[in-house]
Parts: sequence; C-alpha cells; structure tokens
Amino acid sequence: MYTVKFYLDTNANTKKGHPVRIETYCSKTKRQRRRSSGHYQARKRLRMTSELNTLLGELQDRIDYVNRMNLGYDQAMDVIDNGYSDSKEIEFLRQRLAQLEKKESKLLIELIDEMIHEREVKGLSIRHFEELKRELVNWYGESLDINDITYRKLKEYELFKRQNSNTNGTIIHKTIRTLKTVYKEAKRRGYVHNTSVDPFEGLKILVHKKASEEKTITKEDLAAFRDFKTKKGTTKKNLVNMIRARDLFMFQIYVGGHDMADIANLKWSDIHEVDGEKRIKFQRFKLRSRNSDVWIDNVIIPEAQAIIDRYGTPEEERVFGWLANPDTSSYRQQNSYQRKTLERISKSMDIPKLVTKTPRRIFRSIGGQLGVNEILLNQMMGHKPPTVSQRYQQNLSRKAQDKAHREIIDSLSPVRPPKFKLQEFTKEEIDEEMRKFYSSNNNNSERNPNLIYL
Repeated sequence: MYTVKFYLDTNANTKKGHPVRIETYCSKTKRQRRRSSGHYQARKRLRMTSELNTLLGELQDRIDYVNRMNLGYDQAMDVIDNGYSDSKEIEFLRQRLAQLEKKESKLLIELIDEMIHEREVKGLSIRHFEELKRELVNWYGESLDINDITYRKLKEYELFKRQNSNTNGTIIHKTIRTLKTVYKEAKRRGYVHNTSVDPFEGLKILVHKKASEEKTITKEDLAAFRDFKTKKGTTKKNLVNMIRARDLFMFQIYVGGHDMADIANLKWSDIHEVDGEKRIKFQRFKLRSRNSDVWIDNVIIPEAQAIIDRYGTPEEERVFGWLANPDTSSYRQQNSYQRKTLERISKSMDIPKLVTKTPRRIFRSIGGQLGVNEILLNQMMGHKPPTVSQRYQQNLSRKAQDKAHREIIDSLSPVRPPKFKLQEFTKEEIDEEMRKFYSSNNNNSERNPNLIYL
C-alpha cells in the first residue's frame, strides 16, 4: 500500500524559501522516498495552495493506480514520478494477468469446511463457523471465492442483511468477525492473491442497542428467589422446571459465580478431594481453545453438594447430563428456556430480571462489597490477573480462598438456606416428571406450547 504527502522542509532555506517536498511511503516494504515538488514557501508551516492541491490530486490518482495494480516498488515509483500511459498500463495488465493465472482460486465455503473439519479433529468449537457458512450460503450461495472478499462486498452483505431481516446489527457484526478469522487463515495458507489490501480495514458495523435502566438485585431479592415457592395450583411439570431453574441458578453462585456453560460442561472427573473436602477443578468453557493457564479450584460447599446430589447424573460423564453439551445448538435452546423460566419467576416475584449470566455478576459484586481480596476473587472466578504486578503473584492459599468463598455465600442472607426439597413431591415423583420431560424433548410434536421447558 502506497501513500503520498507533502511537507515543508524547514531545515533547508533558499532564496525562494523552504522547499515543499513529496514523501512517498510503501507500507509493504517499509520504504519511504522524499523528493522536491518544485514549490517553495517562505513560512514555517505548510500552506496548501491551489497549485499544491492540483499536484496532490495528480499524485493521488497515480497512487490509487499503483495500489490497484499491485505494482512492485520500482514500477510504482516510476508511475508516481512520471505518470502512466496506455502502453505502460497494457504492459502492467499483462504482468498482472500472468501473476493471477499462476495462483489458484479457493471457494470460501470450501475453506470454511476445511477449518470446521480441522477444529472437530482438535476438539475445538465449530459453532461460529457453521453459523458463518449458513449466513454466506443464504446470502450468496456457494460460489464466492476468497479473493472476491472486498470492502464493497462486505458492505453489500451488510445492506442485504439489514434489508431482509429484522436485525439490530449483532448477527452482522458476529458474521464479519468470524469471516475475518477465516480470511486471515486464507492469507496464511496463500489463497489470498493481493495480500497488501485488507478488505476489513475501516469497516464498522453499527449495532443498535436498546437503552435500558439496569436494576440492581439486592441480597433480599436473591434470598427471596432462593426460597421461591410456586403459586398454589402450579402443575407438577411447571413446578419441576421452575424449581430446577432456580436450583441451577443458585448452583452457579454456590460454586463461585460461573456461567451456565461451565456448569453444563462440568465433569465428574473435575471433582476431587483435598484434605477431606470435595473441590472442583476446571477451566472456563469460553477459554477452552485459548491455551489458557488459568484454572479454577473451588471448594464444593454443602449447598452446592445438595444440588449435585439432587440433580447429578453419576451414570454419565458430565455431572448434569440432562444439560446439553454447551458446544451444541441444543444447549443454546436450553439456555434460552432457562432465561425464559428465570424471567417468569422474576416477574412473579417482582424482582429485577435474572438471566443466566447474573450469578457471575452477583458473586463478583458481593465479593467486592465485602472487601474480598481481588486475587482471591480472580482465583474463584477464573479471571486472569489484570495487571503485570498481579501476574507475578502466586495463587493465595486454599484456606484463604475457601474462607472468602464461605463469607460471600453466608452474606446472601442471615437465614441458612433451606434444604432443597421440592415441596410436597417425592424424589420418585420428580424423577418420573423428568423422565417424561426427556421423552417429550425427543419428540417436539408432543410438547405443550403453553409450558416453558428448561
């Protein structure tokens, strides 16, 4: 990529004044060249006169040409200095055509399929790439070449999406972000012919976010939610779903304020015993493909153990086998059901809206209010130390961490949490309802559309 600009050389002084020089820069080779423009000014700051503006326009036209033709340094300097004629342009086009004929084409969909396969072999998430593939096929089909990706083409996709869907821009931003990852990989593999141009440079996707007043959930709200009881007349199936949604939400808090995806991904092999106490040791699900060295090693407090005893699936690899694998589309649907159920409970209790991410915020906020050491909070929540100084700090002791953990949970309410019994229903009755739920979940036609399933 070539650029050109004028500057006033105040170090050189002549009878005509200071010379106005032309600086040409090539970002690919990191080379710059300066030469005289033939103009002078008797002042300390450059003034863009009509003559200089005319000259700059001519130079910019030549710059655009050499960038478009992807010329080498010597050829580019010749064009910038002397302009280009029809015969010279024909010669450049012949050279460019010869270069392109030597390079293979690569369909974008083919590359995405290759990357999906490679990530599957490595056990990495493929969801974003599958979503990207669907978006591209819906928009352009399967014939888009990787070298057809230009700034204009990206803007065409944005326009298509905004005109043909009711989106605030989030899905567009997400698609462009994943496409950029694929494009960079194509560059590394040599599929991109013109590597000097970045089609994503300067591209900004506007996301319209609704303004909302965020309400703070109090400890009293949380205690009321924890002790939530359904209204009289609630069906057994709705009761099971709502109580289980509540317990799952509280479990996220009890184990250190972790995402629902981390709970869904929790395995029995992550549970171990140290000095007579059970602990869970795992890495956050979102960091699974980033070679992170941050591990969570939290104590399983009695409240959390009670929920494991109630809902755990010892016969399966994951602790809560009834939760879908967070790498699948089924999990996203399940996460949506959980959010709806939490929202339904929140409305019935007239407390701020709860979502599956709220436990993380609650645990962190209470810890901060209690003055818990920042390093301890980072350890319990799996956050990487934010400062260089803290990165040199070794983890604090389990004893200190467990004490802070217990302090946060105890501060939720002065009253001890109740035992996790589902009102008047026995475990056998609940298990039977859950069995029916799984059975109906495998046959969507039998599901009652008036009920909210977790």
